Amino acid sequence: MIRMKTLIKNILLAVPVILSASCSSWLEEEPKTFISPSAFYQTVEDFDGALKGLYPQDQNLNLTEVFADYNDKPESAEQVGDIWANNPGYGFYAFRGAWAGPYSTIKNTNMILEEIESKDFSAETKNRIIGEARCLRAWSYFTLVQFFGDVPLRDKVVSSDADVAIDRTSQADIYKFIFDDILDAEQKLPEDAPEMGRVDKYVAKAIMARIYLTSAGYPMNQKENFAKAKEKALEVINSGKYSLMPTFDKVFKTERYTAETIWAQLFSAPDSYSGMHNNSSPIGSQTALYLPTDAFIAGFDKGDMRKEWGIKSEYINAKGSKVISRTYYNKYINEEYLEQELPASNTNILTWQTQLIRLAEMYLIAAEAENEVNGPAGAYQYINAIRKRARVDQGDPTNVPDLNGLTQDQFREAVLLERKHELFEEGFAWYDLKRTQTFDKVQKARGDRLNVPIGTYNNTWLIPDTEILNNNIPQNPDYR
Repeated sequence: MIRMKTLIKNILLAVPVILSASCSSWLEEEPKTFISPSAFYQTVEDFDGALKGLYPQDQNLNLTEVFADYNDKPESAEQVGDIWANNPGYGFYAFRGAWAGPYSTIKNTNMILEEIESKDFSAETKNRIIGEARCLRAWSYFTLVQFFGDVPLRDKVVSSDADVAIDRTSQADIYKFIFDDILDAEQKLPEDAPEMGRVDKYVAKAIMARIYLTSAGYPMNQKENFAKAKEKALEVINSGKYSLMPTFDKVFKTERYTAETIWAQLFSAPDSYSGMHNNSSPIGSQTALYLPTDAFIAGFDKGDMRKEWGIKSEYINAKGSKVISRTYYNKYINEEYLEQELPASNTNILTWQTQLIRLAEMYLIAAEAENEVNGPAGAYQYINAIRKRARVDQGDPTNVPDLNGLTQDQFREAVLLERKHELFEEGFAWYDLKRTQTFDKVQKARGDRLNVPIGTYNNTWLIPDTEILNNNIPQNPDYR
């Protein structure tokens, strides 16, 4: 009954959209405070202000972690529970922002790129603005193509009704567009961003490494991109600009960039938090989203700080007493707010930097790509650097021991497991399952607790119903 009520609510919410489209002529008002783009985009400060507004703020995209085979069933909102149980016809609509958010960024980058052409700024300034806009546009299309497959390609400002409802473009052409954007951004961006949180040349290189690795897997299967992924990852590693933090616990819980941070966004979760009696997440939900499975916890090596510090089942309360709780992820939680009786109106519960890209990922990309190109011999140095840092006692090699003597297939499995142990709850789970076509691990972990068996539809998400209605584009085939 709850599900039916919500479905009816969604239908009713769609009605005003339809009515507004059909009645626009007689409801149209003369705008009183409209500022035309040509009037706004005048100074460098205007462009910088517009660029700052493009940065990703929708942390709901981290809901991709619900798909992880290492997460147990969430005690959370019904939509998230449906996603965990693989109910593709309903719960996946929780991801509406995954379509609207990137396209909003794309719309505004297109405007910036159009307006900058006529401005009499220095070549250095114009290159920086163009590079930043194209980098963020590439990032947005990379998000869209992974989530939805074929998507409409909008590369210019919408100037007529004919530009609104356009066909979907093939994934191959979307990836080509992404590479054109990010390669140009890499050339134009400065080595250092104007301020913390914005992209620079090395952020672009790191994004390229991730895109090359992704496109080497399903569905593009461009195996030649493994070598390119390694090349870009090593350019970041060898730049001297970043270094691994000495211990894993120093990577998180900071409001500033660390030596390991390549790109991060500050995220605050006002008016909500994840109670310790359920679990915690970096998203700021009032209900539990992520619960580690016993199998995941047991899979860590002895003396692995990523488990000892990163996954906990107790905390010290305000009275100094130890409290036993549900097992929770500790990467982002602020211990000051762990009391279960705290009201949901408490603010600034989760105010740390949300890591978008960090150096450890580049090491793991280099390890995976080198193994695919040349086998494991040259890949151990990259994965073992991450494993050594994970040791509780870094002087004891029996803690998270170095890997050696593996076949190429064994190393492939090892590096994917290492990604889980190093990057859990950072938004990689579904992407890795898709590109490696290992959704069977989710089926094995959840079994008959899934409403629907894992299938090909898990490779893409439902296109939001509002987009299908407004833009006359077809739903992804597996959901029709």
